[in-house]
Amino acid sequence: MKKILLTIILFAIALHAENLQGVRANVELVSGAKQIAQFLGIQQDTVSLGGMIKGNFTVIKIAKNRFKSIVDDNGNDLLNAPVVSDSTAADSTVALQDSSATDSVSVNENSEPVVETILNNVDGKHVFVALERRSIDSILASQMNSVLIRLLQEAGIPVIFAKRTDFGFCRETACIKDSLSHYGASSAYMGSIVAAKSSDSISIQMAHHVFNDSTQKDVNTIQMNLSTMTAFSDAMSNNKLKNFALQLQGKEVPKPKQKKSYIHVETDPEGVTIATATQGEICRSPCTFATQDSGKVTLYAYWNVNQQLWGARHVVNPIPFDTTKISLKLKQMRPELRIMTTPSNAQIFAGSDSVTIKSKSIGKTPNKFPIFEPGMVTVQLRKEGYRDTTITTFVPPTDLTDINVELQPITNIDELHAQEEWIKKNKIHKIGKAFLGSSIGPILVGGIFTYLASKNYDDAEKIKQELSRPATSGGEHYQQKIKENHDLVDKGKQKMAIGGSLIGAGLIILGVGFTLTF
Repeated sequence: MKKILLTIILFAIALHAENLQGVRANVELVSGAKQIAQFLGIQQDTVSLGGMIKGNFTVIKIAKNRFKSIVDDNGNDLLNAPVVSDSTAADSTVALQDSSATDSVSVNENSEPVVETILNNVDGKHVFVALERRSIDSILASQMNSVLIRLLQEAGIPVIFAKRTDFGFCRETACIKDSLSHYGASSAYMGSIVAAKSSDSISIQMAHHVFNDSTQKDVNTIQMNLSTMTAFSDAMSNNKLKNFALQLQGKEVPKPKQKKSYIHVETDPEGVTIATATQGEICRSPCTFATQDSGKVTLYAYWNVNQQLWGARHVVNPIPFDTTKISLKLKQMRPELRIMTTPSNAQIFAGSDSVTIKSKSIGKTPNKFPIFEPGMVTVQLRKEGYRDTTITTFVPPTDLTDINVELQPITNIDELHAQEEWIKKNKIHKIGKAFLGSSIGPILVGGIFTYLASKNYDDAEKIKQELSRPATSGGEHYQQKIKENHDLVDKGKQKMAIGGSLIGAGLIILGVGFTLTF
């Protein structure tokens, strides 16, 4: 596009070149375009060509490196000619001065023509270029230009305004930016105001370009969407346009102070817990608390007394920046938590503490549990071959709460090996606990047998003492007592042997269980 515009200008000059004073020359650009124009000289690697455009003598300045050749009618190479003498330079200066009353156009290094009188005034200045508008009301675009310039000036940036038409044929953003950089502008604020993707909104896009000699960089690029029907009032509301200007300068936008609404809760009975699903426990009734929710807020009240849970649920629409008062009456509730997983049969561990081989599972999925204390509940799910999953959810005092979790399979070999090691240790731990539990029976029964054996020994000892009396010697009764004594001793020995064996076996089992468990 740039090449076409430049070619058109050169062609227009060529139409009148024969009627002008100067050196008639055949001009060829590096783009391949060829024209006839009036050659006025070369100063500081800039070629000056002249001609008549719309009845006015016009001078075009183009960077020397944009030309392939400039040859006069005699075949002399004007592009690479030696430096002119002082007199020739003076003649050239006179020719340029004669044309100063007419429009003068120059071309930057990117071959984009711009009005020289505008660019002569941008050296060291900040330039706000009018927003490029597409399918947007010109009045709205003009309003946005004025307000943004005013905001930048109030921020201490002395911006000057330039219309896009001030740059002649150089209308594209890249061309204007390069021209301002070439002519020494300090920075440029440029952008567009266009219809957004949504039919009911428009978009303002802007960038701040900072120029440093021949280099330039974008400091900040931002965008703002506005309502099509109320664009200007929307831009002025809530300091939206002011914040836009701050962002354009790369400054931090102050966070808006959010005005709060309040909810006052009274209950029957008093002193019950008030909670929400997002905040958990908030206060105890009667109480007042702040909320920044602009939509509906679901409140829960619950009270646990003598293992009986009482609760209530209420949906509140807070009054903006005011206090909403509600009153709740509790009734007896039986909330439950149902946990399901895909796949099923995952172990469930209560709480957020790390699961160890000593952790005790409360069940396997799917499973349902009664809730005696509503609020935030955390459970951990573990299944062989799948990643551990921790779930925290709010369990209300009134409803059945479902948790349905899709477990993710383990794909990492190291994680899989670690889990297999844990499962192995967990099985050993369970076996150890089983041994500990099973050791109680033998030890207990062995103790009973030992006790009974001691009773037999005691009875045998009594008979022995009775037989030791002189008056009791001889006779049938005496012989019977001796036999009874022997029988008690034999029974005691048998029971003691059984008891000792059982206690010994129990102690062995206890030792194995202790070793496996700890």
